[in-house]
Amino acid sequence: MFNRIQKLIFSLYERPLLRNWFYTVAFGLFVPVGLRFAMLAWEFGGEYDRFMAVIAGVAVGVTTIVTLLRIWAVPPSKTVIPIQASAPLKQQAEAKPDAAEILAALRASSARNRQIAQGARALGSIRTSAH
Repeated sequence: MFNRIQKLIFSLYERPLLRNWFYTVAFGLFVPVGLRFAMLAWEFGGEYDRFMAVIAGVAVGVTTIVTLLRIWAVPPSKTVIPIQASAPLKQQAEAKPDAAEILAALRASSARNRQIAQGARALGSIRTSAH
């Protein structure tokens, strides 16, 4: 039961437009509620509460901006692979691939690697120092 729910949630998450709008609406609700709590802390709290309201506000603001800008630009990786009807395991073990199957598998692997590399380029560099 849990596995089905998990696959349903993951399959919904892999739909970029649905995922992007979910995050946009979620932050559209989350940020004003957090602002209201920060206003209450500022009005009725002590110095520590005011300080923490500023720190939390900055953290929420930066997180919101970065997340919303990132989700609209970078596609997620696929997590749910459709189940395909296949031959029984004994037949699969006995069947040996021919050269054409091996070449097709290598080409598919190369295409997938290029796709991963393009996705990594979209994320940007993680280098912190120049050599």
